Amino acid sequence: MTRHISGPELSRRRFFGTAALVGGGLAVPGLLAACGDAAGPAAGPVEVPTGPDAFKGVTVRVAVGSFMSTGVKIFKDQWEAQTGGRVEIVEIPFGDLYSKLFQAFSSRTDAYDVVIYAGGWVSGFAKAKFIRSLEDLHKRYTTNWDSVLPTAQKLTYFGDERYTVPLDGDVIIMYHRKDAFENPVAKQRFRAEKGRELTVPETWAEYVECAKFFTGWDWAGNGKPCYGVLEALKPKDVGAYIFAAHAAGYAAHPDHKGRLFFDPETMEPEVGNPGWVQALSDWVALKSAGPSQMVTYGGGDQRGNFVAGNYALAIDWPDIGVLAQDKSQSIVQDKIGYSIIPGSKRVWNPAGRTWDERAEVSRAPYMGWSGWHASVTATTKNPAAAWSLASFLDTTENALKAVTTPGTARGPYRTDHFEPGKWTGGEVNFVGADEYLKAQLDSFRHPNVQFDLRIPEAGRYTEALDTAAQLALSGQRTPEQALKQCADEWKSITDQIGKDSQHELYRKLQTEA
Repeated sequence: MTRHISGPELSRRRFFGTAALVGGGLAVPGLLAACGDAAGPAAGPVEVPTGPDAFKGVTVRVAVGSFMSTGVKIFKDQWEAQTGGRVEIVEIPFGDLYSKLFQAFSSRTDAYDVVIYAGGWVSGFAKAKFIRSLEDLHKRYTTNWDSVLPTAQKLTYFGDERYTVPLDGDVIIMYHRKDAFENPVAKQRFRAEKGRELTVPETWAEYVECAKFFTGWDWAGNGKPCYGVLEALKPKDVGAYIFAAHAAGYAAHPDHKGRLFFDPETMEPEVGNPGWVQALSDWVALKSAGPSQMVTYGGGDQRGNFVAGNYALAIDWPDIGVLAQDKSQSIVQDKIGYSIIPGSKRVWNPAGRTWDERAEVSRAPYMGWSGWHASVTATTKNPAAAWSLASFLDTTENALKAVTTPGTARGPYRTDHFEPGKWTGGEVNFVGADEYLKAQLDSFRHPNVQFDLRIPEAGRYTEALDTAAQLALSGQRTPEQALKQCADEWKSITDQIGKDSQHELYRKLQTEA
């Protein structure tokens, strides 16, 4: 979505295009100087003191997306007490996070010390030297690295160096209401209407079918409106990632790795192919299987309403599962089932440009957003304090507390997080923890698991995808028209940044991951 800027500030589009010249190896003196200036204060090794006065008088400014701010706030007082430092949290609306961070980086001001953002954006920020390498700090101070899941580890790297502290494991899973699918009346009605048994969806076609089936009648038996699905359709929120999760089942062919977003040989967008079009057609169809206000629901709205209402199906990150355990908000703690997101027996073959009909369901679990990651900015004057805070959020104890606490937007990403015994007893009493954790771990370990888009300026491509999805949802374009427009925009973005450099990084980050 284009942001119009007046006055002396560079427009985002112009800035991205100029930045691409730097990435492609062409000299642009003004911007090269900017990047050099940005990196200057952070140069050299960093020693990290400890003790109650280690950072007395130091304020660490943290920029974080709105969903994840609680994941920082719950540790703020403890870090301040242990170090004498102060934490100032700048909460940025989720849909504006990418543009706001880039604006701060491009202005070369010392706006933030720590930035917490999507793992898919690491390559762009690292390549432009907006964030500092943390490799030396990790080597000297990190003691729990080996427990980070391999998929989360990969996202911290650009080249051979780590640029982030991982704080989250993001994979989108499916939620279903067990009381809906086990309802004897529902089973009887479904058999009569469809001529087969009612089962939890394994394909997206079944997901749409069941969503429509459970809409408009009281399968919950509590006299309140019942619907078949609840998804986050709001623009400039999480919708683009949810839509991409639908698309992966149709467009991420298991025999053609790295072809979900672009052709690795030509860098031509795949986003307009029939697999993506089918997914967007499904997404439009789901509008009628949820409440009318679903088009205004972001991720937070979806989660709160799902655990408090009657919705048979949803897909989301791990957040719904944790929120469902909060009895002050949830009526479904013991009613939810968890599984890998659906797939399809009909998968688009991007090489043959045809549909492949398969005997078994082809699944493609999707790591949308790529998890929250913390980086130390290149402009910070307090790199030691910034690292201290970022790594404090990721201690073994704090990481476990974060992923088991509702509202933190931090999902399991360490091996100890997948021990069901740590989710029951004490402050945590998670009903169905085994099934919940298995759905995520099976997704992370699936041979066809899909990383989110990871090339530089990935946020711009996501913005274009979100625009296309909204045009189709609103009826202003057909799914085919909307995605054709998106593919053209992706080509334009790639050309502005530098096709050769984007192509090289796409092949490395998406096909060799």
